[in-house]
Amino acid sequence: MYPPPDDLPRSPTGRTPAWVVDEWAGPGQDLSVVFVPVPRRRRRLGLVVGVVAVVAAGTWWWTSGAPALPDEVVSALPGMVQPAAAPPAADVVALADAAHLSAEGRELLFGARTELLGAEAFAGRCRDAGVSPSVRTAGAVGCFRADTNAIIVYAPADPRLHGFVVETVAHETLHAAWNRLDVAEQTRLAALLETVVASLPADDKVHAQIAGSVGGHAESRPTELFAYVGTQVWVAGGLDPQLEAVYARFIADRAALVAVHTGWLAVLDEMGAAVDAASDALVAQEYANADELAEVSGAEANVTFYRESYDAKVAEVAAMSASQRQRLQLSWVWWDGTVLPMAPADETLAAAAALLARDEAALPVRYAAVEAAEAAAATERVRVEAMVADLNALQSELTPGSGEGTG
Repeated sequence: MYPPPDDLPRSPTGRTPAWVVDEWAGPGQDLSVVFVPVPRRRRRLGLVVGVVAVVAAGTWWWTSGAPALPDEVVSALPGMVQPAAAPPAADVVALADAAHLSAEGRELLFGARTELLGAEAFAGRCRDAGVSPSVRTAGAVGCFRADTNAIIVYAPADPRLHGFVVETVAHETLHAAWNRLDVAEQTRLAALLETVVASLPADDKVHAQIAGSVGGHAESRPTELFAYVGTQVWVAGGLDPQLEAVYARFIADRAALVAVHTGWLAVLDEMGAAVDAASDALVAQEYANADELAEVSGAEANVTFYRESYDAKVAEVAAMSASQRQRLQLSWVWWDGTVLPMAPADETLAAAAALLARDEAALPVRYAAVEAAEAAAATERVRVEAMVADLNALQSELTPGSGEGTG
């Protein structure tokens, strides 16, 4: 008979279970071997050798052998075996290393159709039904598709967000791992995971992430708890031993994996702290510059006033007779508080002239200092604004689009 069509339902590993093929064929069909027409060029073998699979009891011949087939058919099978799966791409292997995946975890990641995509290629890939959604940012960053055994990951271009990609890969791999557990184990772990999440501070962002991931699909909560806790939550000595034992099947060093999560977040936190510190210092400097400019402007007004007063007094004294000038004594309190004590007019006026010369010489120097400080502040403002733009750009890279879930 003909082989089953390609669109039959598949298991999370991508295989079509035997019972699905049985239902497709209908009653009375012998499906222990499924044949396909043999290409004309193989007719010299003298028999039909287009064996695709032995599906009896769900066994695939290329993994478990075909003891039920005649020897002459088995001898012809090697020519029909599908080629071995291509080795995982180097970047996927590197991510598995960085995520500290165990052998079983690597098997899940490498066995899935893993795609690392930029923002444009990723858009819309995690919206379809059947996707297990999870939200670590405002939008999608990846998903695990159980229906096609595919892991789709958004990979920001900025290398500073490499840890973000590593965490996403680990997160999606844990979704695939959850699907590998039986229902009894899932039920037992779900209760443990709820206890862990309940113990976290109320302001921990993971609560909002889990809620956003689950949305209106309460059935997705256990797998989201498993993925989020596995990649983001660690306490000294680990969590419940039963929970850690399951995680250990898929993650060789979970403490190191959680450190990846805290590490890339620390990059953003450090950038934010640097921006805050630089901004505060800049604002303080700009206020200081404004204050100094106001003081220099005030000093200039005072010097101008005292220059006018001095010139007027000099003219007044010059208009007196010699005998009057000889008898005249003057004192002066300068604008900056300097006291010129009572003394002959010529002495007081000479002292006042010296103070004016001092003040008039100081004004250009003070103005130059203010201008230099303002220029430095303007340069610093450009730098701080660039820091802010860089941080905003990096944060925006965390979200390739809006309205999508991640898995």
